[in-house]
Amino acid sequence: MKRKLIGLVVILGALLLAVVAYYRFQVKTKNIFFGIFPIYAWTAVDQPIVFNHLRHVEKARLDCTFCHRYVERERVAGIPNIELCRACHSTDAISKRPQARKVVEYVKAEKEIPWKRMYELPAFVVFPHWVHVQNQIECSVCHGLTGAAERPIKMVDRVYMDWCLDCHKKRGASEDCYACHSS
Repeated sequence: MKRKLIGLVVILGALLLAVVAYYRFQVKTKNIFFGIFPIYAWTAVDQPIVFNHLRHVEKARLDCTFCHRYVERERVAGIPNIELCRACHSTDAISKRPQARKVVEYVKAEKEIPWKRMYELPAFVVFPHWVHVQNQIECSVCHGLTGAAERPIKMVDRVYMDWCLDCHKKRGASEDCYACHSS
């Protein structure tokens, strides 16, 4: 009976410590968790076409700004439309792979590809991509594996305010609430 009580107290103490650590040191706790279990840091996103970022970066030698046209001057990066895809995927000449052939079909049919948005911030959060580009922040800082993977990947370990604030502190960027939050 005494052993069970001691075991219960130890378990409850560990849980209490974990809760306090999580809420008091959220960024560090999450960093430790994602460091130990990196598989939970990202999630694959099902898209109508499995867009191979890696192939476009390594084989076609395209950088993020080629497809995400607004990233250098707007809040949003933008999602490419078929006019942009048409430059390379108008025929089956380059598009030998099954996913690339799907792009050709969309281009031939003059239909927009119904991409699913991967990152959606609340309306009160302002994320000016262009400011980050001007400050030479690599896309991978926030988007992690996205450009280095064959499947569309959403980084879930860095889409919360404390992660952003931690990054701003490390780089000496503004921590003023109105820098990122609109009314």
